[in-house]
Amino acid sequence: MNNSICRTLLVAPVIIAVSSANAVPIYQSNQVTLYMEGYFTAHMVNTFGDTQMQDGASRIRIGLNVPAYDQWDTGFNLEWGVRAINSAQNLVIQGDQQAAPGDRQQSLFLRQGHLFAKHPTWGDFSAGKQWGVYYEVTYVTDWYNVSGGLASGTYGLNTDGGVTGTGRADSALAWRKRWELAAGDFMIGLQYAAHTADLETAVEIAPDRELVCPPSDCEYGISHGIAATYRADIGEGLFFGVAYNRVKLDLASQDGLIFDTSGDEPVLIQDDFAFNASSNDWTTALGMYYGKEAYAKGFYGAVVMQRSQNNQLAPQGSVVGVTNFFDARGSESFLSYTWGRDNCYSFYGGHNYLESDDPEFDAALVQGDKYRLEQYYLGFQYRWNERVRIYFENAFDSSNVVARPEFDSFNAIGIRIDI
Repeated sequence: MNNSICRTLLVAPVIIAVSSANAVPIYQSNQVTLYMEGYFTAHMVNTFGDTQMQDGASRIRIGLNVPAYDQWDTGFNLEWGVRAINSAQNLVIQGDQQAAPGDRQQSLFLRQGHLFAKHPTWGDFSAGKQWGVYYEVTYVTDWYNVSGGLASGTYGLNTDGGVTGTGRADSALAWRKRWELAAGDFMIGLQYAAHTADLETAVEIAPDRELVCPPSDCEYGISHGIAATYRADIGEGLFFGVAYNRVKLDLASQDGLIFDTSGDEPVLIQDDFAFNASSNDWTTALGMYYGKEAYAKGFYGAVVMQRSQNNQLAPQGSVVGVTNFFDARGSESFLSYTWGRDNCYSFYGGHNYLESDDPEFDAALVQGDKYRLEQYYLGFQYRWNERVRIYFENAFDSSNVVARPEFDSFNAIGIRIDI
């Protein structure tokens, strides 16, 4: 084993155009650069009283850079998530593992696909499925190897955050611009998505009575996002960021379907139930960190706090009402300390905490007085070299009876190999 090549990985929240330090060039000329990057990760997890091997957030990305005129750089990024260990797994314990609803049983599914154009003066423009500007703030705590990302609002509604625009935003147009200042770096990001997605919703409105919204009547509409960050040259680096995202949520129909669920099979008993629960899905986040970056030499400490409306879903069957959306507040933290001759050893830990902040929703719960997800993490990572890492991660779950069907304590050991 040659520890002399163990170097600190270069990491960044969102890299739109140029390849990272670990990217592998496939083809280069004076006109284009085609490259590939990504990683494979898998872990053995004991949770919910069972032990099994699970896929991590494995992915593979292909990018193309094409220099254009007058300092413009253009190209595209295509990234796929990969399930190689168990393509039919149901357990998801990390936000970044989430796929879009239609992709959850696919062995290979699209994570990102967008075009970009960059200019040092005019900023970075991108169009397609991409990390939303909201993630420019919330990425600071999303560094766990197995879990995490559950309380920042990024992966709301138990998805990849595509339809809401907070995570890997669907059909989004984004602009980002950075300014190098004497005492740091300032960035602003704007995002617009005209994507409309049908929303399949089925909720219990009374004992043995379930309301189903007809296809195309309930949907997500236009979304907007904005983020601003500042990294000050204080010590190892001090970062502050704030983000806001809003998407129109249309939940209205004159033809709602009421089913009797008392028997073995649901029976349609009414097809003209009128309801209107339309609202907005919004979330806002504040993030900060101190240090160089996660798993870099020395200390890194980050925290994210968020408030949201209709951006979270309670477990199915936990509430009686028109929807199981709820308003929430949450916080995440991630701390790491890295040391050793080649900075290969890291202890890390932190928490994810999310609770309902919605009296109407709380009153409609079948059991419990609110939704509360509460997990604490402790892990150790060994960087074998710049492309291979081995990790141990544990979660200590204190979630209440409402969140408990989806979350539990776990112990995991895994490996990640970068391209």
